[in-house]
Amino acid sequence: MLKVYSTREVTNVQLKEATIFGFGKWVDYTIDFTDHNFICIYGNNESGKTTIQQFLLFMLFGMPPKKRADYRPKTSSKMGGRLTVEDPEAGIYTIERLHDVRNGKAVCYTPDGNEHGETWLQERLNGMTKETYQSIFTFSAVDLLDIRHMKEDDVGEVLLGIGMTGSNSIHTLEKQLEAELGDLFKPFGKKPTINQQLTSMDTLYSSLQEYRETKDEYRTKREKLNQLTTEMEQLQVQLDEAKDAVFRLDKKLQAFPVLKDYQKVKEQYQSYPEQLTFPENGIERLEQLNEYLMPMKSELSVLQHNLEEYKTKRDAIRNDFYHSDVYEQLETIIQRKQNWLDCQQELHRYEEAIQKLAWQIGKELNQLNAGISVDDLTSLQLPFSAEKIWNQVKRDHDQIVVMKEQLEREHKQLLKEQAYLNEQKDKLQASLTDEAQEHALQETIRQYHREEHMQWDLAEQTNQWNQLKQRKEKNALNWLVVGIGMCVALMVAAVMQGAMYLWGIAGIIFFVSIGQWAVRKQSFREFEKMFTSKHPQSSQVTEEMKREAEQLLSENEQKKQELSIVQDKLQSNEMEILKWEEKQSGLDQRENRLTKQIANQYRQYPFLERIEIAYWPAFYHTLKHVLDLQQDKEQQEWEYDKRLQESKQFENWTQRTFRDMNWEDTGKSVEDKLADMEHVLQKYRDDLARMEQYDQWIAETEARRRQVQKKMRVYEEAWTQLMTVAGTDTQEEYLKKGKQLKEKQEYANRMSELDNQLARILPGDDYETFITMELSEEHVLKSAYESESDRIDELERTIEKKRELRADMNAELAALETSESYSEALHRFTIEQEKLESLAEEWAVLKAAKEMLTETKRNYRRNYMGQVTDKTTYYFHQLTQKAYNAIYPPEENKPFRVEARDGIRYDVNELSQATIDQLYVSLRLGISEVMSEKHRLPFIIDDAFVHFDPSRTKQVIALLSEVSQRQQIILFTCKTSVVEAATDASLIESDSSVRIPLP
Repeated sequence: MLKVYSTREVTNVQLKEATIFGFGKWVDYTIDFTDHNFICIYGNNESGKTTIQQFLLFMLFGMPPKKRADYRPKTSSKMGGRLTVEDPEAGIYTIERLHDVRNGKAVCYTPDGNEHGETWLQERLNGMTKETYQSIFTFSAVDLLDIRHMKEDDVGEVLLGIGMTGSNSIHTLEKQLEAELGDLFKPFGKKPTINQQLTSMDTLYSSLQEYRETKDEYRTKREKLNQLTTEMEQLQVQLDEAKDAVFRLDKKLQAFPVLKDYQKVKEQYQSYPEQLTFPENGIERLEQLNEYLMPMKSELSVLQHNLEEYKTKRDAIRNDFYHSDVYEQLETIIQRKQNWLDCQQELHRYEEAIQKLAWQIGKELNQLNAGISVDDLTSLQLPFSAEKIWNQVKRDHDQIVVMKEQLEREHKQLLKEQAYLNEQKDKLQASLTDEAQEHALQETIRQYHREEHMQWDLAEQTNQWNQLKQRKEKNALNWLVVGIGMCVALMVAAVMQGAMYLWGIAGIIFFVSIGQWAVRKQSFREFEKMFTSKHPQSSQVTEEMKREAEQLLSENEQKKQELSIVQDKLQSNEMEILKWEEKQSGLDQRENRLTKQIANQYRQYPFLERIEIAYWPAFYHTLKHVLDLQQDKEQQEWEYDKRLQESKQFENWTQRTFRDMNWEDTGKSVEDKLADMEHVLQKYRDDLARMEQYDQWIAETEARRRQVQKKMRVYEEAWTQLMTVAGTDTQEEYLKKGKQLKEKQEYANRMSELDNQLARILPGDDYETFITMELSEEHVLKSAYESESDRIDELERTIEKKRELRADMNAELAALETSESYSEALHRFTIEQEKLESLAEEWAVLKAAKEMLTETKRNYRRNYMGQVTDKTTYYFHQLTQKAYNAIYPPEENKPFRVEARDGIRYDVNELSQATIDQLYVSLRLGISEVMSEKHRLPFIIDDAFVHFDPSRTKQVIALLSEVSQRQQIILFTCKTSVVEAATDASLIESDSSVRIPLP
């Protein structure tokens, strides 16, 4: 779509039109920003205002692929759009970005037809980034909270970042300088290079001083070291002897509690008899035998009780049985019960079918209304040939009726056609032209054509005469002009020369020329009169007369042709009438044969006289169906009688059986009696099953009892053998003897364990003497152990002191023996000192560079901070209705401060939320205006006035309207109060792409 934009002067970058191909919820959406600097985009929450704002940022600065994926439309595969921008330097150009094309990079189309890329767009935006743009030219209600915590460096960094091209490089350089300075030197650090170099220099300097003091001490120290070594060797021998004695005493003291346990267990072991006869693992074997025998004894008792109970119940059931012949007869009856029940159902079904067929037959006969009764159906025979005959009669009758009607229509049509043709023939003969009149018309046409040829010849001659006349007149005129020209020339010559004869010659030539022109003119008139007098007289036959004659001849010829056609049709009509008469004769003969055939059928089936011939085939099928129903009814009645006889035989048999068994049958139906018989049979079957179950249980119980008894005999023999080996008669005596043997064995094992423990603790010689030691000697061992331990401590302290002294002396001597010479140490110190000076010089250069960079930044902030503060003060003064006169930017740890009309200063945290918001709005407007001299971009505000009352809302809208005179402002809001206050703004509703100017 070609759009013509305003040609008014533009001083700032302005957005003209946004076309969204697909971005978030917006698809194929257009927003018109033209011809107005203050635009208000209104919409409810979730209506897509933030998405529009993100789209504008995407068009200007791009967006990473992952974030672009969050805005892919759900209803379109195309993601991206266009943004038309008017720049005071580059003019109007259009930015296009597509998600899947060039990885979202911009293509800019300028009016001259050229295309430019992302670099060109960045140049138009003066290197502005999305983050910098958002920090200057956009803010929302969330951003209003930042001013409470904003410090001096925060404002300065913003001014530096937005006011200097390449500010990112400045920050990077500053961080790099700080890192390099920290790597070189820190006041309290250890790892930096200069700190390590200083530490190394201190060490070298101390060593250099020691070298000077220790040259004379080496010989004295060596003598003392030899003497100290000899003393330490003697003390070490004494210490080893004392430690060995302490070790032996310690082992004995450790073994003394074990010795006490050993002697006590030995006394208890000796209290038992020396020989105890008892089976191996006797207790366990006895317990195992009891575990096997006890369940078996219990099971044997239960089996005996169950066996007696099963036999009693089996005998009781057997005594209640009838004779076996009774059950066989009942079984036979019950087996035939189902046949009887089926027979009853069939009787009921036959009875219903017979009634239904009788009703249906009566209904069909009534509908036929042919005078046929049910009794007549028994003797009525309807052969298959009757259907064929009746169908044929019906077809012949229908055909004859149709043919008669058809022939009647044909006869009428032929007669009508014959009358019409005769009438047409008479009319045509009466309207024909006679031969004399026809010849006169033909002569008129020939005369017209002759006169027409003469007119063509005359026109050709006239044309040739006119051409000749024009040539002759032109020649005469030429001669006249030449003569007059010669006269004029001679008269001029006569005047100039004064020759009179020239006047005479001129006069002669003039009159000759006039004379020849007049003669030729007169001859043309006479010849034209003569040519005109020879023209033929006007024609007597006009073109209208010729056309009328031609039309009359054409109509007469057409009537002759029509008359010939009518005569041919009359002949054809006469032939058709002869054919019709032949058809009529054949139809009469066929109708006579049909009448005889119908009369024959009436004699065979008198009821047909009441049926029209057209309904005979349908009547045949209906009557045939009634005869089939009658035959089915008779068959059903025969089957009914047969089943009824079978049912009565079965009922009589059941009644006899009840009487033979002397069972009560008063008032009982056959079904009840059969149910009683089934009950008796079912009880008999259940009792038989129970008897079989009891017999099976009795057999199983007997077998199980014998099996249990057999197993018990094996375990009882083993139990008796255990008693015999132990020499006891009862289980109690056996257990008591087994307990004594177990306790004696435990004491023996305990003695062996304690003996092995003593052998492990004490050496071989000490073990032999210690095992016989009295328990009362323990305090002697403790006293000797304490004495030797004190002696060891004293020796170790003495040796340790001498060892430390020797180590110090060895270290001093080793340092003196292995160290470099004094000159070498001095040389190393000099080299390290030069290295330190080089590092210090490098540190000083970096420090100076950082200080210069810091001072540059400070100066830049100082220059712009004053302008920003002035602009902020002006806007804040207007927004608060002159309630505050001054604003003081943050200093060190102090936040923003403001000064009221009465001179009192307030911290930003002491102000109301709405006043804080007004201060932040003023600050952002001030920064924007100061920086807009370089970056002339639109200002975007997203619902930043949520805490403003109606009065303050009107004030801030009025201020924005004033700012919009210098810079385009786009205000996003969901508040109707903001829309109502923005009377000077152009309203765009987020659900429509049409721009609606407010009044």
